Amino acid sequence: MKEKVKKLNFFKKLSLVQQSIVVLSFVGLLLFAIMMPLVDYNLRSIIDDQMYDKLSNEQDMIINNSFIPVMKSKHAFHIIYDSSSSSVVSTNISSDKFVEQLYHYVFGDKLNKFIYTQKKNYVYDKSELLDETYYYMISRISQSQYLISVQNSDYSNELIDSLKNQTINIQYGFFIVIALVMIIWVVTLINPLKKIKNYIDFIKERKHCELILDREDEIGIVSKALVEMKEDLDKQEKIKEEMIHNISHDLKTPISLIKTYSQSVKDDIYPYGDKDSSMDIILENADRLDHKVKSFLYLNRLDYLQGENQELETFDMKQLIDKIVTQMDLLKPQIQLETDLEDVCFVGNEEHWRVAIENIIENASRYAQSIIHISLKDKYLEIYNDGEHIDEDTLPFLFNPYVKGVKGQFGLGLSIVNKIVTMFGYTVEAKNQDIGVSFIFKK
Repeated sequence: MKEKVKKLNFFKKLSLVQQSIVVLSFVGLLLFAIMMPLVDYNLRSIIDDQMYDKLSNEQDMIINNSFIPVMKSKHAFHIIYDSSSSSVVSTNISSDKFVEQLYHYVFGDKLNKFIYTQKKNYVYDKSELLDETYYYMISRISQSQYLISVQNSDYSNELIDSLKNQTINIQYGFFIVIALVMIIWVVTLINPLKKIKNYIDFIKERKHCELILDREDEIGIVSKALVEMKEDLDKQEKIKEEMIHNISHDLKTPISLIKTYSQSVKDDIYPYGDKDSSMDIILENADRLDHKVKSFLYLNRLDYLQGENQELETFDMKQLIDKIVTQMDLLKPQIQLETDLEDVCFVGNEEHWRVAIENIIENASRYAQSIIHISLKDKYLEIYNDGEHIDEDTLPFLFNPYVKGVKGQFGLGLSIVNKIVTMFGYTVEAKNQDIGVSFIFKK
């Protein structure tokens, strides 16, 4: 078993051209080992029939012309045998000894049986004499006389060799043509595969490159997938660079304020008049920093969860929204929260959905004049606020990381919402109404 695995691994190490040569060589040997015996067997069957037909034609000529032709090269031997006297009446064989050998070792038994069997007018068969095959045919020409025609296998062997050579030449000619076509085909596969490999190497080295393959087969599909993958990687790289830039910028301000104000308080200098007010500013910026870091970590956690195969469950969305509204009523008493909820189940993790809905309501509460209205139907959730419209230029990019509205804080809340709903097979969009803005979730 290990030897077979080693041989298979060796085969895999070969190039496609080398693999095709090995496969074609194996097929050629297999063709020679299987086809040759089959060809030989079928040709001998055909030649046997032709030999008997030849003997039959020669016997017809002898019977019609009433004489035996003189023996010539490649012609049959003919004997007229009289059963009443058990003797040879006529023959074109010059050697009596040879006639006797033919009788005893080739056709004698068959002749005797044929004489005593009156059912047929002729019989034929073949036998061996001195390591040579002889074909013979016995026909009844009168009540007591029989015509025996004998042909050795020289003629049949010549025919077989000639036909076999022609057949083999045709087969191997056809095989060579197929082999050349296959090798050319493999070469046409290698060139685009090399281009794909070079393209992947350029991607690894972060170099600019293009991959253009005018193919509609599997190689074309793979190349298009690679191009799309590179475009996606470029987009992700750009987003990552922007995120790093924005994070460093957003963290820099609260960190600088915390350090500056902390040093001032340490030196008994209070930027906001007294110690408590100055410490409140420090704590406020620390809270901002803590919220920013937690949001960023949560966003990365969602990226990780998206790459896993999760078993999605269903939960009662109406019950979840009731809990959130009760909590928000206490935190935002100045905003009127209205609900129109049906008993509906949503797909996904309840805790993640809670984060998404709280982020939308928190976002809406910063813009709402007085009302936030939540509607829940089958596969549909709408959270409306009567605040200002979102800028039309911002709408298409609102759910991208670090895109902030006029009163936005961190630029990650809506991006988190979009990742959550997408992970569970839903969509979210912001839509300006005649008065106010709606955030709509759909399955």
